[in-house]
Amino acid sequence: MTIIFVLLYVLLLGADILTKYITVNMLKPIGEVCIIKNFFYLTYVENEGMAFGMMEGARWLFVIVTLVVLAVFYRYILRDGRFRKTVGISAVLIAAGATGNLIDRIRTGYVVDFLRFVFFGHSFAVFNFADILITCGTALLCLHILFGERSGNR
Repeated sequence: MTIIFVLLYVLLLGADILTKYITVNMLKPIGEVCIIKNFFYLTYVENEGMAFGMMEGARWLFVIVTLVVLAVFYRYILRDGRFRKTVGISAVLIAAGATGNLIDRIRTGYVVDFLRFVFFGHSFAVFNFADILITCGTALLCLHILFGERSGNR
């Protein structure tokens, strides 16, 4: 099972790196592309903070915290596989997303964001594929904590 988690991690991290590479090379020069008018846009943003642009300028704090979190998740992913599959999958999602954003922070000092949605005339925060992985992994882990233990799901 561990090899499957490692392969999934590499695939997801690669997808994040590829989407950011395409964004920098194709979207940065033009800034924004409308995909669905008044709903979905590809918008180039260099985010020096965390979610919603909070804590701008705390680059090294983010790097240190991310490295600690990744150490915990890598240890968990690379264990002997006696953990629940949902926990392993959530750990892979969180670790791949965190690694993708960590690479950006170390390499450039900011995270490349590009997905922007508009709801009822209000623009939601711009985010990236890594953020989706982290959010889905966290949601899956929360669901497992709330409901997985009682049902005995593996």
